[in-house]
Amino acid sequence: MKKFTDLLSEMLETFTISLAIFLVIYAFLAFPEIVVGASMEPTLKNGERLLVERVSPRFNKLKRGDVVIFNPPGNNSIDYVKRIVGLPGETLKIVDCKVYLGGTETISEPYLNKDECTKGNTDELISIPTDAFYVLGDNRSQSADSRIFGPLAKDRIGGKVMARFWPFSKMTFFN
Repeated sequence: MKKFTDLLSEMLETFTISLAIFLVIYAFLAFPEIVVGASMEPTLKNGERLLVERVSPRFNKLKRGDVVIFNPPGNNSIDYVKRIVGLPGETLKIVDCKVYLGGTETISEPYLNKDECTKGNTDELISIPTDAFYVLGDNRSQSADSRIFGPLAKDRIGGKVMARFWPFSKMTFFN
């Protein structure tokens, strides 16, 4: 009987420590996310599983091209996945299917399909506040993004996509 209680105690201790480690990782470091919808095609497809790290947004380590998970303004119950196109303090302009930095320099977007057209506030200069980002989906015609809700406040970003881990055959790490 003593061996059984020792084994049970050891199993309970191992489970408790494992659960504590998992909860710390989930709360502070990383979490899984499922892609819902077609707004990030061809980069991410509906049903794919992502690993999202929470550290970068907390330490201002986000850059143009990063794919992020966030809650859209006015809705804390849904997660969106989009790409950062505009950085804090920048100005953008969307003209002739392209995004221009400062209204003059075209932003390189190699992740888009060749025939993808970015429609938006043509000829209107968009100012991004110092505590916000401008986010767009890769599938611009199917995306509810900053063209609709404006620049995204930094504090709405939950994390940066690190990897796609499912389907396993399409496992990818994002840098």
